[in-house]
Amino acid sequence: MPEISPVYVGIEIVRSAGQLRRAFAYTALDKDLSLLALGCGDLDEVLAYLGGQQAAIAAVNAPRQPNSGSVNEVTNVAENSPVNARLCEVLLREEGFKINFTPDSVKACPGWMRRGFDLYKHLKAFDYVPNPGQECPRCILETCADAVFWRLLGGKLPLPPSLEGRLQRQLILQDQGLPLPDAMDFFMEITRHRLIHGDLPDENIYSFEELNALAAAYVAWRVGCQPDRIELLGDADEGQIALPIHPL
Repeated sequence: MPEISPVYVGIEIVRSAGQLRRAFAYTALDKDLSLLALGCGDLDEVLAYLGGQQAAIAAVNAPRQPNSGSVNEVTNVAENSPVNARLCEVLLREEGFKINFTPDSVKACPGWMRRGFDLYKHLKAFDYVPNPGQECPRCILETCADAVFWRLLGGKLPLPPSLEGRLQRQLILQDQGLPLPDAMDFFMEITRHRLIHGDLPDENIYSFEELNALAAAYVAWRVGCQPDRIELLGDADEGQIALPIHPL
């Protein structure tokens, strides 16, 4: 039988969703970067999609688990003061990206992180193994969408979650080869009348959550198709963050 080509899935946890049904944004790409799926739903919907894939690499914009304290075993990182963070987060901070730290207990973590822990736990039951490079048709890994865009911009922070930020992120992903609508068309359709009435032509501009999911899917695609252009930061047992290597 021919080898099954995996789908490359990105998942964003909507931080402001609370217990709403649309608490996850997810998307999937094929090996040619064609868009296979894009949607928002609850945990059951995401699990149904991922559980139905024979082969998949999925990247989640959330930590896999609380920190284990491994950073404090690395003297050149922790120095003299204990750090309540994961090693991957400290390494990113040293690069200049101010990622939020993951506490060392579930109770101390915000709700969106706890939803992420739950997602990873369910996917483990579906035989998704952590981190790439293992002989398994299903793989789950962690990324950080803001850090993905930061890396793709050569170390420049992306714009905040505004309309301008959405336009910027969509253009960045277009430059990486994703077949998204041209965000520059937005400016061609603006008129004085539309601006006065607040009728902005943003129907072809993806939401902030969808763009984060697309960035995660792109990381998953790189892991499967261009592994030499991906870097894994941190401790494998505690949780590594997969990111594009810095542009040359």
